Amino acid sequence: MSGPVRAGRPRGIVRSVALASAAAALLSAFVLLDKQSAGDWEGKLVAVPKGSRLPDMVSILREGGVLPHPLAFRALVLLTFTSRRLRYGEYAFPRPSSVFETWEKLVRGDVIKYEVTVAPGSNLYDVAALLKEKSLVTPEEFMAAATSPGLLGRLEIPGESAEGYLFPDTYILVKPVTPEEILEIMVRQFRRKIPPDTDRRAKEAGLSMHQAVTIASIIEKETGVEAEKPLVSAVIRTRLALGMPLQMDPTVIYGVRRFDGMVTRRDLRTPGPYNTYLNRGLPPGPIANPGRSSLDAALNPSKADFLYFVSNNDGSHTFSRTLAEHNLAVERFRRAASEVAEEEEG
Repeated sequence: MSGPVRAGRPRGIVRSVALASAAAALLSAFVLLDKQSAGDWEGKLVAVPKGSRLPDMVSILREGGVLPHPLAFRALVLLTFTSRRLRYGEYAFPRPSSVFETWEKLVRGDVIKYEVTVAPGSNLYDVAALLKEKSLVTPEEFMAAATSPGLLGRLEIPGESAEGYLFPDTYILVKPVTPEEILEIMVRQFRRKIPPDTDRRAKEAGLSMHQAVTIASIIEKETGVEAEKPLVSAVIRTRLALGMPLQMDPTVIYGVRRFDGMVTRRDLRTPGPYNTYLNRGLPPGPIANPGRSSLDAALNPSKADFLYFVSNNDGSHTFSRTLAEHNLAVERFRRAASEVAEEEEG
């Protein structure tokens, strides 16, 4: 005959819970109070790669000199069930941290953030230089990714590079980051920022999306005056319709030197796909990354029937309908430039 059943937890479970609680209390005291000496401490940077598991993170932190007690860190992560909440990235440790502070930093994702601003009119080479300046990726790696047929196909970019599709904006990037990831971020921003009907409007104008972006990139490089952008667009569209060479200096500069500068007569005589003095029609692709207003202007040219324009040497331009008018404007520009040069020499 069996005896009465007593209420309450089995002694083994009670003992285990008590031991776990005691261990947690001791661990809490240890990770909160333990801290390396700041006497000879030098600021440290530790990069945790994407996809790192807990053992990998512990090894990286220990080898980086910021985690002298890896077992305590592992125990803290396991007791708090936060192994899936630890975030990858580059972490700065300007002063010694306790195990708890290190754990808290990784749970918060308190990583170093790099701000990269792509200005309207920047080209791939400019963006590559910005990324090199921040030590994010090398120019060689970036340009290889930006011209990779596989990546371009995945991002649905026609042409031989991502030029034109990196939307001018300020981006916050976190290490480690690959060139492919950077390009994907910037191209996604392009898709988000352009009007949703851009492709349809381009087709209605008899243009492909790629041609519209190419026109926008030329507009961006030709003028920084917002009111002039529809006028430059009109000149491009009228010349295309008439079968005239575009004769746009920025396209020649892009094809010959790949950087901003003064175009020379030798440049104008050098054959190449981007020489719009020797070739009729648009160049094979964009020459820069245009902003929203230049994209709008490419699809909404002015009704004006201008065929020419020349700089006023102050950022603005004089637009002309006839070659005779244009020649007079060019002469005025040359006189003004000469006067400025004489004043600087004086």
